[in-house]
Amino acid sequence: MEVGLKVKLKTFNGDREAPQDCSSSENYWLLIGKSGAIVKPENHRSRVLIQFDEQVSDLGLHCHNKIPNSLLILSSDLEAI
Repeated sequence: MEVGLKVKLKTFNGDREAPQDCSSSENYWLLIGKSGAIVKPENHRSRVLIQFDEQVSDLGLHCHNKIPNSLLILSSDLEAI
């Protein structure tokens, strides 16, 4: 997967649903079906940095990266669009 590629989240950490004990601020499964673009290539943990089209914080989710609206996502959780 290359920088600039448009992608959609199909799962999060390999699952389609959040665990029952997941806090609302860490329920990244809410992003399933949302799109964005790869802004940094795959790292040593098979994750790419995705900048989502939708405001991640508007969903009440934590976003700790320097690039706004971006999260490190497993490559296997993504599909190209």
